[in-house]
Amino acid sequence: MTIETFFMGFKTVMMLQGDIGTDISNFLHLLLDPLLLALQDEGLRRTIFSTIIWSCMIVCGLVFIVYEIPIILTLISGSQTQSVAKQKRVTTDGRAEAATASASRHQTSLAKSQKEREKREAAVKQTGVSVTAKLVKDRELLRLSVRINNASNSHINMVVVDLDLPSGIDAEVGSFRMQRLGTINAGEVKTADFILRPMGGNPADIGGYVEFLGASYEVSKIALPVPDMEGISSE
Repeated sequence: MTIETFFMGFKTVMMLQGDIGTDISNFLHLLLDPLLLALQDEGLRRTIFSTIIWSCMIVCGLVFIVYEIPIILTLISGSQTQSVAKQKRVTTDGRAEAATASASRHQTSLAKSQKEREKREAAVKQTGVSVTAKLVKDRELLRLSVRINNASNSHINMVVVDLDLPSGIDAEVGSFRMQRLGTINAGEVKTADFILRPMGGNPADIGGYVEFLGASYEVSKIALPVPDMEGISSE
């Protein structure tokens, strides 16, 4: 091969390469120029980018649902089952404990009330004070006499008689439901008189109490007994 022949071949190759490059450049211009022109529109660019972003988000969401949702549902159902079982157990245990505690408190309260009642009754007996009541019909009215007998060896102070009147019986105008008798000496008897107006109530339901301060400075309270009635029907 001569040098002249080599240069002729090289020139031919370069010409062929130039033609191929031109063809590729022309093809790319034909392919990309319309796309570049279209991308110069701002609204179109936003639409394309929004479409790409939303497509990616939807694909990611679908992948997440396919792979993760079954695991999450299993965890939730298992947790709910355990929670319901635990709540039922706690509720049952709580009700049982509350019922036991309530019964215990009720029993304790009854025992305490009985003990206090017995203590008050014993204290009243030791005072030596007795109370009687008598109810007499006085025309359209009723006269109630409450008699307090101090049979103890010492005086009693701050003696108060307080009535508990039933429905249908009330104190007459000028009379009161409570009277203060002050001090009753040893062996002394005092009487508190009340004027009542009957309006359909049952006289046998009249109640109340006598309260006083004993020699040991303890407050005693004696329930008013059912009054003895003269000429009065308790029906």
